[in-house]
Amino acid sequence: MKTSTTARLMRGATVLSLCGLLLACASYAPKPLPTQTPWNDRTDLRVDARDIELPVLAAQHIDLNAPWTMQAVATLAVLNDPRLKATRDQAGVARAQAFAAGLLPDPKFSASRDIPQGQSGATSTAYSLGLHFDLGSLITRHAAVAAARANLRQVNLHILWQEWQTAAAAEMDYIALVGLRNRDALLGTERDATLVRLQRDRAAAGAGTQPRTVADADLVELQALQQKLATDARQHESHVAELDGLLGLRPGSPLRLADLPRFDQEAVKGAAAALSRLSSIRPDLMALKAGYASQEHKLRESVLAQFPSVGVAVLRARDTSSVNTVGFGITLSLPILNGSRGEIAVQSATRQALYDAYALRLREARAEVAHLLADLDLLQRRRIALEATLPSLRDAAREAEAALQRGGITLLQAQAQRHTLLEQRLALQANAQQIAEQTVALQLLTGHGVFAPTAKPQIRTPLNHNGRHD
Repeated sequence: MKTSTTARLMRGATVLSLCGLLLACASYAPKPLPTQTPWNDRTDLRVDARDIELPVLAAQHIDLNAPWTMQAVATLAVLNDPRLKATRDQAGVARAQAFAAGLLPDPKFSASRDIPQGQSGATSTAYSLGLHFDLGSLITRHAAVAAARANLRQVNLHILWQEWQTAAAAEMDYIALVGLRNRDALLGTERDATLVRLQRDRAAAGAGTQPRTVADADLVELQALQQKLATDARQHESHVAELDGLLGLRPGSPLRLADLPRFDQEAVKGAAAALSRLSSIRPDLMALKAGYASQEHKLRESVLAQFPSVGVAVLRARDTSSVNTVGFGITLSLPILNGSRGEIAVQSATRQALYDAYALRLREARAEVAHLLADLDLLQRRRIALEATLPSLRDAAREAEAALQRGGITLLQAQAQRHTLLEQRLALQANAQQIAEQTVALQLLTGHGVFAPTAKPQIRTPLNHNGRHD
């Protein structure tokens, strides 16, 4: 009777354990890969910027049918870049790792049954039940959880830095496209004027009032301008492709862009003042600090793991003589041969590598900002010099054209004067574009401009797939 009761209890315990395991298990559902390229259309672009933790971008009210400003393009890139969507998945992995680090190990249940085989002294079937707990993980749990949380913070900051870089890349493409448009406007005006001169000089050559060499010189000048426009067209297509990629648009999608914004000199001074606070502004530097903090906890976890690991078990048993017992067991690992010494050495070396990497990156960051400030100063001085000589070159070109019509100067002299004026105007346009590019780079490296933080940039988190913050 006792034997049948015990057997039923064992079967019931086994069934309950299996049911508990099945209820605790996660379910599986397949997720097939896409078979088509998921392009965005202009009407599909996400435009709600309220959840972006950059006030300048969050305040954008984007009209997709109007010409896009530089800040609107940066906002659209942060919201719609397919590469950012893939990068944000890293935060999900880090959250899962932080969750896993906080879980305690499952207890282990053991059961056995011994059936006597012909022994005359046996009076019943023997069995044993045990419930085992590993207490070793409790020693290192706090350090493991802290390391996982610091790693999650590092991943979030890394993704935030990717968002900053995406916004800056979109601004750079915007500046390049608007700069090419302005440059081509100058070249196109000069090309049209040269074409008019070519037609006039060909007519004069046909009438015998002017040598053919004049028209030939116009043709050479026209071909040179057309070559420059053709080169610019290739660059334009390249930057359009880059910007389409940032927005997830189908290659070749038409873009309507506004003009370059004005860059305030006071903002440059503010960026210069932030040089000593880069480590608390830049997400990449804060991510390195979070990674270092995570490594500190990992090293502490390895140090704690060298202490003996303890396991306890509660036991219930009966032997073949119907003697019932209740007891407990203890297992103790002795750190004699390993003692986690190898793991401690690995984690210590990793910590030193992270320490040196952070110091190097901080030094490089400050050097980059100092270089940009010096370059901007040179560009501003160059712009002043170009603007100062532009009026006199414009007057000289008009006088040379009039003198050529009177026969006072040669064709080559007039062409040289026109070429000098065009090069000066192109130099001014290139200078404006370079100032814009360097200003955007400076804003990225110092957290100013569109990257100006809210009250505490260190607590910001990146957008998730739904355009919301984690």
